[in-house]
Amino acid sequence: MVKNIILILGIMLLSLVNSNAQKKSQQLSENEVKELHEALKNDSILYQMVKRFGDPIELYEDFKAKVRKSDSIWLKDQNELGRLDNIGTTAHFEMLPLIDWFTKDDELIGEAGVSYLIKTDEAIILFDVGLNNQNKDPSPLLSNMNELEINIDDIDMIVISHNHLDHVGGNQWSSKNTFSLTNHQIDLGQKTVYTPIPMTYPGLDPIYTPKPVKIAKGVATTGVIPGPMFFSDIGEQALVFNVKDKGIIIVSGCGHQTIEKLVLRTQLLFDEPIYGVLGGFHLPLSEERLSRVYKYFVTGKLPWQSLTMKDIEYNIDLLKRYGVKLVGISGHDSCDTSIEAFKKAFQSSYVDIVVGGKIIVK
Repeated sequence: MVKNIILILGIMLLSLVNSNAQKKSQQLSENEVKELHEALKNDSILYQMVKRFGDPIELYEDFKAKVRKSDSIWLKDQNELGRLDNIGTTAHFEMLPLIDWFTKDDELIGEAGVSYLIKTDEAIILFDVGLNNQNKDPSPLLSNMNELEINIDDIDMIVISHNHLDHVGGNQWSSKNTFSLTNHQIDLGQKTVYTPIPMTYPGLDPIYTPKPVKIAKGVATTGVIPGPMFFSDIGEQALVFNVKDKGIIIVSGCGHQTIEKLVLRTQLLFDEPIYGVLGGFHLPLSEERLSRVYKYFVTGKLPWQSLTMKDIEYNIDLLKRYGVKLVGISGHDSCDTSIEAFKKAFQSSYVDIVVGGKIIVK
């Protein structure tokens, strides 16, 4: 009995020491505190935003802790995950953007969200369900589906990249860890749903997929990769398609994981080369067209450290080093300057992501 009490006390003491050590390691240096105060002093919008979320010092310390935790999870997964050897291939890959910023014509609706309809040899996948910021019924997603003659019944499965409002149909659904294709949750029959966190949907039992998993012949998820941000934290999964005689096509919702980590994860999972990289990657280099708050929320950097052209060039050089032959950057979260940089770099290998514009590989 005495030995058990001593053991318990020892464990409690060790936990306390580890907790204090972790707390100490999160403390800001004098230079970090100075940098924080200077940033708040020089940017009134940032100041108001930070004050709304809490104490600036605590937010900064919490961000450092999230970055360390994220790095730890990433390294652990990269060390433990193995090849997806039995995924198979698909001879056909077709991606039709149903929701994004740019549209093929005026009959279609664009918004700052994402929803892609992806067809392979054996599956039709709805990847994310847009924003519906004005809570309309029918939503922009359903309106575009009707215009493009896409029937909900034809869709085999739904995959949610991450639980942000512009990917799950709006904030009212994101806050409840669910999703919706319009302003109310319609009957989806018996569709299979894959989610990056435990989520619900009336009449369905969504499958939580934290690790890479095959979801159809030639199709898999990357597994959830953490993407720490200053004001929040998010885990995101992407889709990967093994296209016969071509290689792997990565389709991303927002790219909070970063392009680099998506490439490294794909390289870990497959022997095949990376053929294409498509979707959203949060590259708001400038404020044109995008809300100014994008630079505070979504880059994974400190909110006063904006992306630079060097960051864009780094990602371009990365994809070129891997020999990527198909590139398309979503306009829903990347500015025109960033998109133009990719267009210039990849030229005929670049494809525009526009609602109603099919991207076909076969």
